[in-house]
Amino acid sequence: MIYQSQQNSFFPGQEYRAVFMTEIFELVYHGNGGFSWNDVWDMPIPHRKFSLKKINEFLKKVEEQRNTQSQIITENTDMKKFKMSDDTKQAAIKPPDFISKARAKK
Repeated sequence: MIYQSQQNSFFPGQEYRAVFMTEIFELVYHGNGGFSWNDVWDMPIPHRKFSLKKINEFLKKVEEQRNTQSQIITENTDMKKFKMSDDTKQAAIKPPDFISKARAKK
C-alpha cells in the first residue's frame, strides 16, 4: 500500500504517467544498450528530454539518408531510362510464335 500511495503522489495524472513510461521505453530501446531502465528512471527531466531530442534528430537523419538512397536506386532502375537494343524491344512487344501445352494426365 505504501508503494501505491508514493506512486500516486509522484505522478500528477495518468496522462503524465503514460508519457513518462513511453519516454523510458524509447530511451532504453533506442539507446542501443547505453541506458538501463534504472538509469532512465533516475535521470533528471532536462537530461531525459535532451537525450530524446538527440535520438529523434539521429533517426530523422537516418530516414532522410534512406529516402535519398531509395530515390537514387529508383532513378537508376527506371525502365523508361533503361537502354535496350531494338531487337530486345521487339522481342518484348511481339508475342511468341509457339504455344506449349502440358499433356493431359492419364
